[in-house]
Formats: sequence, C-alpha cells, structure tokens
Amino acid sequence: MHNFSSDKKVFLITGTSKGIGRYLAEYYLNSGNYVVGCSRSKSDLVNDRYTHFEKDVANEADVLEIFKFIRKQYKRIDVLINNAAINPRILTAGLLSYKMIENTYKVNIFAPMIFCREAIKLMSRKRFGRIINMSSMAVKHEVRGESLYTSTKSAITAYTKVISKEINNLGITANVIAPSAIPTDLSANIDQEALHEVLSRNAIKSLGEMKDVSTAINFVISENSSSITGQVIYLGGV
Repeated sequence: MHNFSSDKKVFLITGTSKGIGRYLAEYYLNSGNYVVGCSRSKSDLVNDRYTHFEKDVANEADVLEIFKFIRKQYKRIDVLINNAAINPRILTAGLLSYKMIENTYKVNIFAPMIFCREAIKLMSRKRFGRIINMSSMAVKHEVRGESLYTSTKSAITAYTKVISKEINNLGITANVIAPSAIPTDLSANIDQEALHEVLSRNAIKSLGEMKDVSTAINFVISENSSSITGQVIYLGGV
C-alpha cells in the first residue's frame, strides 16, 4: 500500500506487461499519477504508484477483484484505458476455428465491456471519468485475413459510441483511439510486407510512435475536453 495524493489522477490500464500498455503505464507514472495495470503475465515495472494484477481480463471474477482493490485503495477511478487485445493469426474467414473466434472476442470485446461497466459505476460517484477504448487502422482498411480482429475492433467502436450517449450526463466521456501500426510484439507477428502495404494507404506511410498514442489520449482525458465524446481518433492519417 502507498500513500495516496488526491490531486493526481488514478488510471486503470489493461495489457500493461508490454507494448503500448507498458508505455502508457510508464508515461502516466512519470507524470506523477497512480496506475493500476493488469495482464496475464507478470510485470517487472516497479513504482510506488503502480499496482500490477496478473489476471485474465476476460474473466469477470478477475476483473471484479481489480475493482475491489481500486475501491478500497483509491475510492475512485479517473481514467480507464482498455488496451489489452489479441490478434492470433492472419487467416481468411473460412479457416477460423470456433475457439479462435471465441478467445479473440472474449479479450477484445467482452473484457472491455466488463471494465467499462465497472468503471462507470465508480466514475459516476465523482461525476467525472474518461474512458478510452483502443481500436485499429484495420477497421478503415478492411485487410484480407483480418476479418476476426477487425470485427472486434469495429464492435468496440460501435459500443463506445453508444455508451458515450448513456454516460455523458454522469460527467463521463468515452472515446476511441485507433493507432496506425506501432512497433510492438503484436505488429511484429504480422507479415511485414502486408503490413507495409496497408501503411501505404495512410497519409503517413511509416510506422507510428508511442508518443502519438499518449498525445491523443492526453487530449481526450483533459478536464477541458468534456465535450469530446463518442469520437474515433485515427492516427497516421488513416
């Protein structure tokens, strides 16, 4: 347990063991905030203001344990960033197994919906909250072999737009950040020739940077951005 300063924000970020999630956890810790992170694996991120949960984000009981801690330790949550996602394989629709479809939807759709539900309950107490759901340029480009991953990201986009209308009167906004491809383990597992072909369709044809994501998030989580909700911000000129 650590001493809690109420003048800093409390962040909950999923998928913080690596990639964008790890970067965001470190970024907001460096800004003096408190971060609760989670992933299926352990994290070597050490900071007095960081708490890591080794949990399955698609397991409701695990998610409820995380929120139980947040309620006890902080009594509030200011920013939720649903970052955790999987893209198991690039396969045409006719080759997708039921298990692969089920697992991808559990992580990419069911999990963010559970996190949003619980976060809304906490955020509504303080009449303030910012929800960020991560999407992808794949939604715009409709890449062959990406039907499974793209459909989950399209679903989370639609979900975010709807909940933004349900929670605005509670002082909560919900937006989508959709990065271009950024160097991570997820993008490294994709066929690189195909990846660069998709990038060539963007205004910015090179890989994105981590700072692009944090800059966009900073814009929508500001207390002065209360009118920015239900929006999808595509990075890289998608």
